Amino acid sequence: MRFAPSLRLEESLSLAAFVMSLSITLINVYYSMRGSEIAVDPPAQLILYRDGTGEASVLTAAVRLDMINVSDGYGDVLKDAIISFDGGRSGFDYQGTVRTVLSSTGGGTASDCDLGLRCLQLPGLYVVERSDEILETPSGSARAFNLSFPLVSWNCDGGAKPCGQFGTFAQSLRALPSKDLSATIRLRFHSDGERKLKCAAGTLNQAYLQKVGWVSMSCAEAGRG
Repeated sequence: MRFAPSLRLEESLSLAAFVMSLSITLINVYYSMRGSEIAVDPPAQLILYRDGTGEASVLTAAVRLDMINVSDGYGDVLKDAIISFDGGRSGFDYQGTVRTVLSSTGGGTASDCDLGLRCLQLPGLYVVERSDEILETPSGSARAFNLSFPLVSWNCDGGAKPCGQFGTFAQSLRALPSKDLSATIRLRFHSDGERKLKCAAGTLNQAYLQKVGWVSMSCAEAGRG
């Protein structure tokens, strides 16, 4: 005895097309609700450098962050970033991006600085600062940003006591621990929420930083919070 197929070929193809269309629609709805998805690598290096001269100089921290927007069709924007050296009791907002050039000559002079940029010449280090940028991560893109954070009271968010320790370059240098220096960087994206990254930099050579004006430290135990 033969049994007739329950679905004809045309009906089977129509059903398969419907299921496929429904699956695609559900996937699109999911990603529409999910939006962007930013993967950020923990920082590998922390640079501290002197910005300015004399009593007007301040201590600035620079951190490179590598990020990838793995979503398809949804970009995002970095709204703000804050660095803290005391577990979050105080934090310093980022003021812009920098490009650092390490060389025996420093890489250039202030007179070589392009219009709209600010350049600092230190022994062995040339720093190019840029502010007022929109730090965007289009869908499927990979970006690397070097963010700068002035460690000074007017840029500090926190209690009066911890923020009051940061002023001139010398004051801010004394406020940082010479041993077990650790930084926490909190990022806030427009769509993909917050990220917290950690950098255990270890021992800070304050004498070298005071003399040369900058120091580069590896994040030995970089990680996500």
